[in-house]
Amino acid sequence: MNWEISDLKAKLKSQTEILGWVLNEENTHRFERYFMKDQKAFATDQDREVRAQTLDLRIFVDNGKPGRQGEITKRLHRGAPLDIQLSSAIAAAQQTDHQRWTLPTEIPSSLPERKSFDPSMVEDLKGTLDRVTEQVTAQAMKQRSTPFHSSELFLSVHERELHLSSGLTHRSKNTRAYLEAAFSFSDGKRADEYLSTTWSVDADGLGIEQLFDECSERAKLTLDTEKPLAGDYWVLLDSDVLTSIFSQTLPQLSGRMEYLSLPHKKKGDSFIPDARGDLLTIRLDPTLDYAAGTTTLSDEGLLQRPMDLVKNNQVVETSLDHQHASHLGRYATTSNGTWVIETGSKSRDELIASQDQVLEILQFSGLFVDLNTATFSSEIRLATLHDRKTGKKRTIKGGSMSGSLFENFKEAYLSNQAVKKMFVDYGSAHGYYGPDYALISQVSVAS
Repeated sequence: MNWEISDLKAKLKSQTEILGWVLNEENTHRFERYFMKDQKAFATDQDREVRAQTLDLRIFVDNGKPGRQGEITKRLHRGAPLDIQLSSAIAAAQQTDHQRWTLPTEIPSSLPERKSFDPSMVEDLKGTLDRVTEQVTAQAMKQRSTPFHSSELFLSVHERELHLSSGLTHRSKNTRAYLEAAFSFSDGKRADEYLSTTWSVDADGLGIEQLFDECSERAKLTLDTEKPLAGDYWVLLDSDVLTSIFSQTLPQLSGRMEYLSLPHKKKGDSFIPDARGDLLTIRLDPTLDYAAGTTTLSDEGLLQRPMDLVKNNQVVETSLDHQHASHLGRYATTSNGTWVIETGSKSRDELIASQDQVLEILQFSGLFVDLNTATFSSEIRLATLHDRKTGKKRTIKGGSMSGSLFENFKEAYLSNQAVKKMFVDYGSAHGYYGPDYALISQVSVAS
């Protein structure tokens, strides 16, 4: 019953009602390793190897309406009859109604090579896993102020093939490395645990020692905490939070949002109204080495290039894929890449010292970000309140924080050190390269 890609492409070409198609095949090879420490012994609790394949077909069909077409994306399975799956997809697509557009007909040549994967993981995934395991083991056995509890390490290689009805076939690779560490702490009466996680394109970018040190120190803080007083605060956000906020709100700089009549920013707008402080400069860059957004082509087959979107808070361009460029009567620009934010002039310590009180977020319980409103909110899992007048620091736990990119970043100050981060949401990876901290103003905190 198994069929090949060539069989599928032949079927697609023979169906007269199909106007075009995009076929994405992804083969994933992943190792999962789970560690724990039982008394004084460090051991591998579980070890898994996973191989998976996905095949997603997007088809455009004639639905009998002038200037319109049907579209649908369907996941195909090689173990099921091809004819039945394809007929079902066509029938479902014909029930939809979209503005007609066509894929680019020009096939790019002489494509640049970009560093979108870790060569060591591609060449020897198991060997890389064992090498990183040695580093994790060394850090887990290291004497710290709080005891190590457990850890998880995932390494994966993603090999993709893009096939378009225009005749283009493009192969690419990506890698992902994930690490989490948990440390526990007890004062004899109470006990708590602190968990830290990190993602990276390359295994050497995990920052294992830093993650374990940070997790251990913060575990110690969890039992001596107090709730925050309600009010508006200067808040210091780290790069993990900034990655999540920017990755989920900057799509307002896309033509897709404009076409759908959703909240968006257009060329000539002030990105943040009445902004002062460090004015944002934002770029979408698909060329950075070992970044989550590094790619050569879009799924429509267009070459992706670095593009300035915002300069000193002024929107100078918008991200626009071929489909929505066609709908809006404009030229396509770059639609994929890593969000690059220009750094500021102050260190983390200087940012903290610049205000009488600064609430430094160490971890949220679960940050919620809304694309349409550009708002964000979460319960505070752990934070430090820095008081310049008294010279004291208090550890905060509980309460909730809520804010807005377009309100609380009006007076924002960015750190002078850039870091590369990855944010993974529902299987999609988003890249960030920018300040490791940002100090934002008038953020509402409820106790």
